[in-house]
Amino acid sequence: MSLADDISFCLKPRCPLCRKGRLYRPWTVSVVEKCDVCDAPLGAHDIGDGAAVFIMFILCFSIVPMAWVFELMFSPPLWVHAVLWTVVGLGAIAVMLPATKAYIIMLEWRHLKKDREAREKKDS
Repeated sequence: MSLADDISFCLKPRCPLCRKGRLYRPWTVSVVEKCDVCDAPLGAHDIGDGAAVFIMFILCFSIVPMAWVFELMFSPPLWVHAVLWTVVGLGAIAVMLPATKAYIIMLEWRHLKKDREAREKKDS
């Protein structure tokens, strides 16, 4: 698996095993219980708030300086800031959160698979 494969997986989240079934329920970032294609148990993956915290740090450290520079360059009314940065923030979240969560699930699946294989070799 290459980095390009991992990035394409994250941008179009699918089952980490077969890469065909859906990873999320429609219109949410809730993981489905099992893959529709290969019946892989995807619901057992609990990544917690890791993806959300990561996205929050990235967006806070990028949107605040952008808003500051925008204020210094154009000095718009406050309502322009409220509308503009709300739209930018929500848009960034809508793109980045599912991709980041898919990447964490893919890494967890990949490493758990290696752990399972190592245990099976050790037991036999």
